[in-house]
Amino acid sequence: MFFISRSRDLYLSIVILLLGGILSLFLYLKIKNLLNSKQAKKRAAISKRAEQKAEKWLKRNGFKIIERQQSRPLIIKAGTTRHRYQIRIDFLVKKNGRTYVVEVKSGSQNSHITNRETRRQLLEYFLAYQPYGIILFDMETKKFSEIKFLLPYFHSRLIENIIFFLLGALIALLGMYLVR
Repeated sequence: MFFISRSRDLYLSIVILLLGGILSLFLYLKIKNLLNSKQAKKRAAISKRAEQKAEKWLKRNGFKIIERQQSRPLIIKAGTTRHRYQIRIDFLVKKNGRTYVVEVKSGSQNSHITNRETRRQLLEYFLAYQPYGIILFDMETKKFSEIKFLLPYFHSRLIENIIFFLLGALIALLGMYLVR
């Protein structure tokens, strides 16, 4: 009887320890999620205020806002598999017939072009939207930078377009001359 009683106590102790550990882990995860949620809401509020300030600056400086928080799909093919991603920009704007993507950074070490993640993000925007330039707002320092990626492919495509335009104009001129 003594042996059975001790083994029951041992099993009960193990069950209590396990339940206590599970309860403790559950409470920890709930509290962690709550704190993360509050931090996310705080970051979202800061971002919203920063975007509102950026929008005012853009309008004051003659930019026409085409889209806010616009998403565009980006499809990457790896072998035979296609991967589809959504890219979301803060603003798509126009000024003097030129289109710009605007990215607003609300104060962090990621708000400068020397940051690898920021640079990759802006390059992704450039490839997806092919704007004239990208305007990067650092709302912590209240500075903006116009970013341009000077890639040889895009320059050669411009030259190719000019050549075909001139060729078309020459053919039209020749056609007008022959008709007369």
